[in-house]
Order: sequence, then structure tokens, then C-alpha cells
Amino acid sequence: MITTLNGSFRKILRRIRTGKILNKIGSGKRVFFEIPLEHIAFKYIPGKLGKLGKYFTKQYGRNESEIDFDSTFVKAVMEGKQISRATYDKYHLIDGGYKNGRFKITERTRQWATSA
Repeated sequence: MITTLNGSFRKILRRIRTGKILNKIGSGKRVFFEIPLEHIAFKYIPGKLGKLGKYFTKQYGRNESEIDFDSTFVKAVMEGKQISRATYDKYHLIDGGYKNGRFKITERTRQWATSA
């Protein structure tokens, strides 16, 4: 019973987060969000005067790169959690690595990167 309620609560939260991100994109605002479990951050910059916007991504330890709008970006919006611009700007500086087949970052580094 508790597991069912917990799962339902998570679905509701995900819909709220998705709605906020989609509303910002639709209103032509910059949006920064991440998928924490996949260690990826995204940025949307709206286009000017009717042109299409641009989409960017960062991963732990990697610089920003532009991506095309595709199913990956749609999935990111659906599962994403909004973050601040300062957090996005520091995202590539988060030190992370694989240990025993699992990706780990130090808590100190995570706190530094997410404090904005």
C-alpha cells in the first residue's frame, strides 16, 4: 500500500515538473534541467523572431555540446528536474567516475556544484 502511494506521488511530482519545464519552453524562456540518475544536464535557449531554439547538454566531467531536438530531449523533459543556471554552468566541473561498475561522485563535489 505504501509503495503504491509512493509511486503515485512520484508520478504526480514528475507531471508537475514536466509541466513547469514545458511552460517555460512554450513561453520562450531559457530553461535549465537535469536527469539526476543519468548525470546529464540540459539547456534550452529560445530562438529569436520565430526561429527555432537551441538545445544543449552537459555531462559530469564533459563540456557543453549542442544537440538536436529528438526523442532524447523529449525524454529529458519528461523525466527532468529543473536546476539553476549556476548549477548548469558548473555541471561539467563535477568530478565523477566509475567504481565497481557504478558511477560515483563525491558528496563534497555534489554539494559544491548544486549550491547556487
